[in-house]
Amino acid sequence: MLTRVHNRRPVRVAGFTLIELMVALVVGLVVIGAVLALIVSIMRANQQTIQATRLTQELRATAELINNEVRRSRGVDDPLSVAKLAAGNPFKDVTVGASCILYAYEGGVGGNFRAIRLDGGKVVVVSAATRAAAGCGTGGVDLTSENVVIDNLTFTAPGAPPVDRVRRIEMTITGRLANPASDMGTITRTITQSIFIPSVGVGST
Repeated sequence: MLTRVHNRRPVRVAGFTLIELMVALVVGLVVIGAVLALIVSIMRANQQTIQATRLTQELRATAELINNEVRRSRGVDDPLSVAKLAAGNPFKDVTVGASCILYAYEGGVGGNFRAIRLDGGKVVVVSAATRAAAGCGTGGVDLTSENVVIDNLTFTAPGAPPVDRVRRIEMTITGRLANPASDMGTITRTITQSIFIPSVGVGST
């Protein structure tokens, strides 16, 4: 009986060399680093967008409070009676300054005469019983959220009309967040708004 003898050669298993493994490792680390940098960038941009939106909402809320308050200028309980007065409406004067506006209306809480101004990063409204007491240097009630710092508040009356003929006021308010994220730069926003005032008891304009 013949026996076949098979000559088996050792099988060589193909694999990676040490250099190939090191190159693959470096490439993998570069890719992972790029992905992590992209994720951090996206998170940072998202956080910045959230803070900018929050600031815009806070400024719009403050601007709306000012708008609602100033639009009450010259308001009286009985317009017909006021129209018959020889001197006209006692609350007709609206004085517009760079960062302060003086106005008045009947039935105001704390006094009929008012001022809105910028005071140390906050917008304040002053209420007083007399026009002289409601000045631009008097302390008042804060209208601004504690989360916002107001850097600029400007009032202008286009055409510079007399104080008893002011009908439209352009208001510009610029602010920033009081406590932004530590890794974020300063975000500022500016809002411009027109305020229209009625002419109650001041005659034709």
